[in-house]
Amino acid sequence: MLIGIVWGIGKAAVYKYIPDFFPEQVGVVGGMVGVLGGLGGFFCPIIFGYLLNSTGLWTSCWIFMCLLSVACLVWLHRVVTKKIRREARLFPEEIYPPKRPI
Repeated sequence: MLIGIVWGIGKAAVYKYIPDFFPEQVGVVGGMVGVLGGLGGFFCPIIFGYLLNSTGLWTSCWIFMCLLSVACLVWLHRVVTKKIRREARLFPEEIYPPKRPI
C-alpha cells in the first residue's frame, strides 16, 4: 500500500513538470513518459526473476524497486533543481529585484 502511494505521488510529480518544462510538446513528452513506464512494466518482472534465481530471496525484488525508486527521486530532484537554477540565471531581476537606495 505504501509503495503504491509513493509511486502515485512520484508519477504525479513527473506529469506536473511536463507542461512547466515542455509547454509546446506536452503530448509528445507525456507519451514518452508513458512508454518508459510501460517498458518498466515489461522489464522489471524479468529482472525480478533473475534476482530471485541469483539471490534466493523473495524480497530481492522489493529491494530492487526501493533502490530504483530512490534513484529516480534523486534524478528528478537534480534535473528540476538544475532547470530552476538555469532559469533563475536568465531572469535574476524577476526573482531578486534590484535594491533601491534609501
